Amino acid sequence: MSPPTSEIRSWISSSKRGNPVSIEHRANPGVMREMRRKIGKYEIRSVLDQGSTGVVYEGFDRQVERRVAIKTLHPHLLKGKLGVNLLQRFKREAISAARCMHPNIVTIHDYGQHNHRPFIVMEYVDGISVHTFMERRQKLGCGISLKRSFVLISGVLSALDAAHQLDIVHRDVKASNVLIARGSSQIKLADFGMARIEEDSDLTMIGSMIGTPRYMAPELRFGLEADARADVFSAARLFLELLKMLPDTTRIPRSKLPQIANMPPGNLVDYSALYPTALIPVLLKGLEPDRGLRYQSAAELMQAIRQALKRLRQPAAADLPAPAAPGARQLDESPATRGQLDAMTRLLTEFTGPIAAAIMQAQDTRDKSVSDLALEVSRKIPAAKKRGEFLRRWHGVNESGQNSGIRKEPKVFPEKGRSNPLLDEVLGKISTEIAHYVEPISKTFKWPGLKQTDKTD
Repeated sequence: MSPPTSEIRSWISSSKRGNPVSIEHRANPGVMREMRRKIGKYEIRSVLDQGSTGVVYEGFDRQVERRVAIKTLHPHLLKGKLGVNLLQRFKREAISAARCMHPNIVTIHDYGQHNHRPFIVMEYVDGISVHTFMERRQKLGCGISLKRSFVLISGVLSALDAAHQLDIVHRDVKASNVLIARGSSQIKLADFGMARIEEDSDLTMIGSMIGTPRYMAPELRFGLEADARADVFSAARLFLELLKMLPDTTRIPRSKLPQIANMPPGNLVDYSALYPTALIPVLLKGLEPDRGLRYQSAAELMQAIRQALKRLRQPAAADLPAPAAPGARQLDESPATRGQLDAMTRLLTEFTGPIAAAIMQAQDTRDKSVSDLALEVSRKIPAAKKRGEFLRRWHGVNESGQNSGIRKEPKVFPEKGRSNPLLDEVLGKISTEIAHYVEPISKTFKWPGLKQTDKTD
């Protein structure tokens, strides 16, 4: 007796939502008798997923007591010339993935045929796809953190780098082909069915375009030969989707992505969304339609992402002004000099009054660049709008100072913890002057670097 069509559709609908369908819990006795069969030596336990070319089952290998995933093809697709091509592509998937022994690639255990139907036995990943993960987070309205997005794309790029070193191009990198293992959160790249092996590059493929449109590198759309750079494009496109889901509460500076010239409309890049400003140059190069201008390897893209994230890890990164336009002066990463410290103190006085000198004295200037120091002291300004104004004005003052050569002067402020008699005197005078305005609490002031006494008036 064949299982009712409505029952099968119910299983597949549930499994596509990321939930493996247990036969024992979901099927009636008639369906269980039909499904409780074997493919080769492997017991079939549930339907995990179904696509246009085949079905993926959860299976069990009794000989080694191991859960496995078993991928098979629909029988009606194996007829005629197209069937021959599909069978070759299916076998290539097994060969490709089996050669890639890597922690971020789904392991292939076996390949064979059962009743003239080919099957691939692979590692069972108890978890969900990144596609399902994104859908769930979107429904919950909680987004995906930058750290989580970085972990996900790192796993994908690590897997691609390993495959490319073996001259294997995946060609179908997308959210639904990246799995997240439950518990360990290990990232696994799956489905090498579209993969191209260099020595088999003349193998005929089904259809003129291979891959999923919005992740597909432009060169594949025009029927050009794929290489590792096609996977780099797809990985960058996946990273773009992840970054789009940053929570609204994030303090990371974000900007819109500039229009990418010659980008095929089918790639569906969202130019209205906001992405981390520091990563926009990386995304633009990763999504470059001209593959000669794109990152040339997965490792190169990974390195660029890491470098961009280092800039985001600076203190109070959210207070940094937007990056300057190409060709504009970059942030000053050199140590502060006497002229710069004097200029910064004068400017800070306009925002904080006489306590500016005390704020500057409290700073440890030994390991801070000029930009970091300006950012740090700006945090002492209560109003966010005023902080931004201080930083903008400081960049202008500093640029003018650099042009006049003040950077050659030595530092003026001593290292933190060391006394400066002149500053002690100045701070003492400031303390006396502000006592008139804050008399009730003036005795509680403890100025950094100023020797405290018990004398009261």
